[in-house]
Amino acid sequence: MVKRLPLAARVAGFIALSFVVASARGSSAGPSPADRELTVQQEQEDFDLMRRALQEAHAGIYRYSTRAQMDANFDRQRAKLTRPMSEARFFELTAQTLASIRCGHTHMAPDENTEAAMHKAAKFPFQVLLEGRHVVVPLNDTPNDHTIRPGMEIVEINSQPTARIVDRLWATIPADGDIETGRRHELSGKFADLYWLLIDRHDEFVVKAMDPSGKTVEAKLPGVTDADRKANRKNPVNSEITAGIGKILGWPKSNVATRFLTEPQIAEVRIGLFMGDDYPQSIEQTFKTLHDRGTQSLILDLRGNGGGRDEYGAMLVSYFTDKPFRYFDRIHLSTINPSFAAHSDWNADRIRDSHVIDKLTPDPAGGYLVTARLHPGVAEQQPGKYPFLGKVFVLTDGGTFSTAADACAIIRHLGRATFIGEETGGGYYGNNSGLDTTLTLPHSGLRITIPMYEYWNAVQGDPGARRGTIPDHVVELRVQDVLQGEDKALDLATKLAREG
Repeated sequence: MVKRLPLAARVAGFIALSFVVASARGSSAGPSPADRELTVQQEQEDFDLMRRALQEAHAGIYRYSTRAQMDANFDRQRAKLTRPMSEARFFELTAQTLASIRCGHTHMAPDENTEAAMHKAAKFPFQVLLEGRHVVVPLNDTPNDHTIRPGMEIVEINSQPTARIVDRLWATIPADGDIETGRRHELSGKFADLYWLLIDRHDEFVVKAMDPSGKTVEAKLPGVTDADRKANRKNPVNSEITAGIGKILGWPKSNVATRFLTEPQIAEVRIGLFMGDDYPQSIEQTFKTLHDRGTQSLILDLRGNGGGRDEYGAMLVSYFTDKPFRYFDRIHLSTINPSFAAHSDWNADRIRDSHVIDKLTPDPAGGYLVTARLHPGVAEQQPGKYPFLGKVFVLTDGGTFSTAADACAIIRHLGRATFIGEETGGGYYGNNSGLDTTLTLPHSGLRITIPMYEYWNAVQGDPGARRGTIPDHVVELRVQDVLQGEDKALDLATKLAREG
């Protein structure tokens, strides 16, 4: 279950780049596939297919809303399809509809031609980090502009207040439940692409920014292509934040990395993603090292960890207990024979050939329940070979998603850690992901990822709650801190570990 970017990408300004409003400024980049107009009949047929597919196969479509509430929302959005509209405007309406499901794994991509044009386009020339609803610059992606520096807040783009832009884009961003940290993380990484697609496809930008003292500056700048962004990071205006990033991330870059902050009492372990064939060996060796050295306090950094294999998340948790535990309470599947298969990448052979049907049991509420023969995560889990029973501090943020959020939920449930940072981007009680299918709408070409497993974590509380794992100590990422080379969440964890 992977979606979001690792911590290094987030702190580094989200380096991995994960209807049109006419502007009085700048030069037009010319017609785009996103301007292609759809007829009312095409819009309605695509929307109805999407609705039918979601209601049939999306495992968690009614996780946060009742059927009646979702039906009302579908009806309200469809009622807007009364006149021809551009593909971009239809994308926006569809994205708003998907976002109402409150599932961070339900993503959508434009048609292939529009996506290709978007990646080649000269787009908004800054990386951004949403601090609350404020749009702050971590990196200037122009080749030589020094007017707008890292740490400044963008207050206006092509005469539009950024608050208005953020409100419009915000409504299209999928996120688990009511978790705003996840939405901020997602929108920060997709800002330039969504601005191009939904707000303004001109290739020149008049940008007004404000420095921390309140002084405003304005610059007229050309857009930047994805291909040029990395090279442009050599712009000297980025030197200070580049140094700050280096100070924060100046230790091993492997997926599972360990360092001792105080030898051997306090260690930090950072996990980028729950992926890789070498993960089991790396985790076992890590905890063997902690065991052999007699480490007393561990800081586990899962910021920006977008997830990965379920088994790897359970494996991590197993090293924080010396007793058997439950990881997933249950996994629900609505269908294994979707009626819309002709419009998707669904292949029934993968169900038959792997004998999946033999590893499911009927759910009295409808659909199926996954057994331990199909997914070991629903079985009782055993403790790890070298359990760490000392003090644990877990660093999280809005990019702590999917499997990473599941692992946090179980660690919190077991009472094994103090959490520091931001609320996780993934839900405390589970998510919808795992098995999925991609639906391609025939007229618009929009591609919708429909998650088909509904995971429920083995935790106690209100299963209808819409939040992630809430930190015991809230510390939000700020560009000004990165400029100073300060990692305040880690600093607090280290302080608490030393006091302990």
